[in-house]
Amino acid sequence: MRPITKSRFKPVSYVYNPHGDAKDELIDTIGGYCSYCERPGYSSALDVEHIRDKDTHPQRKHLWRNFLIGCKNCNPVKSTKSILNMYFPTVNNTFEIFIYDQLGQVTVNTALLTTNAERDRAQMLIDLVGLDRRPGHPQFSKKDKRWSDRKDAYLLAEKYLPKYKAGDIDVDTIIDLAKAKGFWSAWMTVFSTEHHVTSRLIQDFPGTRL
Repeated sequence: MRPITKSRFKPVSYVYNPHGDAKDELIDTIGGYCSYCERPGYSSALDVEHIRDKDTHPQRKHLWRNFLIGCKNCNPVKSTKSILNMYFPTVNNTFEIFIYDQLGQVTVNTALLTTNAERDRAQMLIDLVGLDRRPGHPQFSKKDKRWSDRKDAYLLAEKYLPKYKAGDIDVDTIIDLAKAKGFWSAWMTVFSTEHHVTSRLIQDFPGTRL
């Protein structure tokens, strides 16, 4: 999950009423990607998502600092769940706490998170939006394509890694592919040893906090 910051950008307003008015500026600030699953989307496929849900915290409903971007899967799964006591992309390095693989799976990085408390905090973030929902998961729905879209992005990155290493394509091509396909963490994982690429992924995806 891409670590996100909005602090580098000054919003037009700190209060948006209705909150949907913040969508265009949010996309300019942190990119047109779900803040949780990293799926890309047209504006109509993305929603202004409330970090602390607007039903439980109505006083935060219109506040810029309470906004992220959610896709049509992550947003309803998150719903009114609390974000307390878990890792979170606006606070922690939520890239390194997870492992991404070519099957579209997202799992807790148990090699890095060595205590049960750390692992529980990471798993809570996965559960918050159902990031591990794929065939075989008890709450998987065939309408949820996040895992397969993530798998496709990972496999595309693997396809282009040897081409990049051979000098057949340049870093700009990789960045263009990553931006179009989304799933920043998959590209970061596959190109982990190519520091020129990873630095550009951090630089060119707006609002990345690494």
